[in-house]
Amino acid sequence: MNTTDTPVNPSGTAQTIELDIDAKLLYAAYARIPMNLAMTSIVALVGAVLLWSHLKPAVLGIWLVALLTATALGYLEYEWFRRTQPVGAAVRKVQVIFIGQSVLAGAAWALGPTLMIWQGIGTLDALVVGVLLCVGAVGMTSMAAQKYAMQGFIAATLLPPVIAALVTGASMEQMLALTLLVAAVTLIKLGSDASDTLRAMMQAQIQLQAVLDSALDAVVIMDAQGRITAWSRRAHLLLGWHQEEVENKVLNEFILRPARGMVRESGLARMMKAATESNLNRRIEMLAKHRDGHEIPVEVATTWQTLGAKAMKTAFIVDISERKASQEHLALFRRVFDASNQNIVISDANSRGLYQNRAHAQAMGYSDDEIIGKPFAHALPQDVVSTVWADVKRAIAEHGAWNGQVPFHRKDGSEFMTASHIGSIKDERGNIQYVFNLFTDFTQEIERLEELKLAKEAAERANLAKSDFLSSMSHELRTPMNAVLGFGQILEFDDSLTPEQLDNVAEILNGGRQLLKLIDEVLDLAKIESSSINLSLKTVNLAGLIDEAWHVLAPLALRRSIVLLKDLPLDAAVTADRARLKQVLLNLLSNAINYNRDGGEIGVYALELPTGQLRIEVTDRGQGIAPARLPIIFEAFNRHGTVRGQVGGTGIGLIITRRLVELMGGQVGVQSELGVGTTFWVDLPQANDAADAPKATAPMPLIDNLAQFDVSVHQYSVLCIDDNPVNLKLIAQLLTKRPRIHLITAHTPGLGIQLALGRQPDLILLDINMPGMDGYQVLEVLKTYARTQSIPIIAVTGNATPRSVALGGSTGLAGYLTKPLDAEMFLATVDDWLNKAPVRSPH
Repeated sequence: MNTTDTPVNPSGTAQTIELDIDAKLLYAAYARIPMNLAMTSIVALVGAVLLWSHLKPAVLGIWLVALLTATALGYLEYEWFRRTQPVGAAVRKVQVIFIGQSVLAGAAWALGPTLMIWQGIGTLDALVVGVLLCVGAVGMTSMAAQKYAMQGFIAATLLPPVIAALVTGASMEQMLALTLLVAAVTLIKLGSDASDTLRAMMQAQIQLQAVLDSALDAVVIMDAQGRITAWSRRAHLLLGWHQEEVENKVLNEFILRPARGMVRESGLARMMKAATESNLNRRIEMLAKHRDGHEIPVEVATTWQTLGAKAMKTAFIVDISERKASQEHLALFRRVFDASNQNIVISDANSRGLYQNRAHAQAMGYSDDEIIGKPFAHALPQDVVSTVWADVKRAIAEHGAWNGQVPFHRKDGSEFMTASHIGSIKDERGNIQYVFNLFTDFTQEIERLEELKLAKEAAERANLAKSDFLSSMSHELRTPMNAVLGFGQILEFDDSLTPEQLDNVAEILNGGRQLLKLIDEVLDLAKIESSSINLSLKTVNLAGLIDEAWHVLAPLALRRSIVLLKDLPLDAAVTADRARLKQVLLNLLSNAINYNRDGGEIGVYALELPTGQLRIEVTDRGQGIAPARLPIIFEAFNRHGTVRGQVGGTGIGLIITRRLVELMGGQVGVQSELGVGTTFWVDLPQANDAADAPKATAPMPLIDNLAQFDVSVHQYSVLCIDDNPVNLKLIAQLLTKRPRIHLITAHTPGLGIQLALGRQPDLILLDINMPGMDGYQVLEVLKTYARTQSIPIIAVTGNATPRSVALGGSTGLAGYLTKPLDAEMFLATVDDWLNKAPVRSPH
């Protein structure tokens, strides 16, 4: 039985400490019983052999039986104790049993000598006294842990022979009695002192263990050679080893080893040597071996004490696993921060620097030591400190963060602009613990933004220049075409021409119109490609718009006996630019007429798609498109006729169609089968407010030369203001078809204003692009005079871009005719407005 296995009460009261001491002393006493029993048995047997011939058999037999009986009872008691392992209050009861067994054992030893003295066997008195004294001395030392049991054993061993000796009255026996009595008193005294000393040592050991167990660190006490003598409870909890497993083991060989990169000689041995020399605490990081095999990072501090001639070392072991993990996390965060290209600086609650990452050090030029303790705003210019910094602190206090641009000074004095995010970290109570700034150098970004701004302005100027150029080109190209087509149409009206001459004129007009269409489409494509086209997306009613487009193309379809079949709801509407969608429909319908067969059909259908779009399909019954040509059908200058020259056209109408549809948020596609026909489809966002769509107006019917009013009755005056003499000549010849119209011409804006004020014509035809004063300025002047403000003014101009047409419609013009003029449309427009004029007497 090991005394370290003794149960210990963890309570720290004096009563429980005394009980713990009694328990340890009891366990220590029982631990010696096997040795005492063995010694008793051996001495009894050896003594029986030596004394067989000198003692009466009856005395020797009784003595041996008493000793063996006491030994057997002692063994049974020992086994019972070993199995029950008493603790707490049971220790007191077992102490009484131990005392009783000890007294019984002492009486067994005393039985033989007592009988011998009683029967007067004096020859062996000296031997008996020696045996009893030896037994008493052994009992004193082996049972010192139990003071009263030891005293009872000595008394029971020595006093019976003393009494027997005194009773006999012989001088020898009395001398023997006196010797045994003095020996008994002496042994009892020495045993009591030894028991008290042992108890005091046990008490000190328990108190020391209690101190060790109450320590927050694991405490290990070693002797001068480093062998473990004491092991605190915290050491057991930390490393899993019991004291008996590590007792007498060398600490720095059995438990501790140097951490990675540490030479053994620089470890615990060197630290202990230094502690021996200086008697000061020194700490070193090591690895401790746990009982289950894994290793724990620990920090070890050692001290050296000398108690008399005895040296003692104490090691304090602290588990630093969490600290190492925190250090690793901090190291990880530092590596992450250092890997970031953002500048990071952290300050305490008083805005004093604590940390900067590598990017911040490189950007600002300060070392880590220079940053520590510096005010957070040390790098701010003075004017910023007095203005922006106050806002920063207020934002952090109220919202926890501030974002914005702020200038910084580097260590070398140079200044740069930053995009900063200044934030804070608060504790559980909401108090600011740390302030940090994550910022980037925003100087290059500012320069880049400025460059982008300048580039945008340049692009806008270039875009405006492109728009002006396209508008100018439209005007410049349409003006000569106006002469070609205008005078060609006048020739058509000439009844004196021969059929061959009329055929030549028709060819001139067809070529001119084809050239005009090419000009329009090329300019349109250029505007789309340069992104200078402006769209106004509104709700557009499809049925009305298709009727308008078909009215324009109906004469062409009529000549080939092609009919239109429609299947679309009257309220079908899409979100689109009305003018541009009409252009798309005109293109698709004209293609359907051109590539159809004579007497064929054109179908126009509207289908609702699950995507919320409306699909418009235009189908012809022509020869179809070869599959190999379908992928390139929307490329510029690719007409979908199979043989070039079969059908006139520019070959760019479809690409304009596709670009316009895409600009309006839709898609366009084609399906075709040779010999069956072709279907072009357009998908556009379906409008939900079709009821609000503007209703289509009935197209104005074309009127011939003799329609609308009786030229023999009415007389009208028309003023034409145009700086181009050819245009004036063309209009003059066209108006010869209206004999009762008196034409007044003006080749400058100023002359036109004077003639308008002086003659007050019934209608004014006004060019827009004129030097010195454009048509809109002339219009503004005429609207300021009461005599001219009611005169209808019609623009006759080469500005045919949608933007120009839209502008004309918003300025109060009565009409807007674009060059080249369509003679019939021009005359019909003039007739319509003159019909509204009051009847006047001939001039």
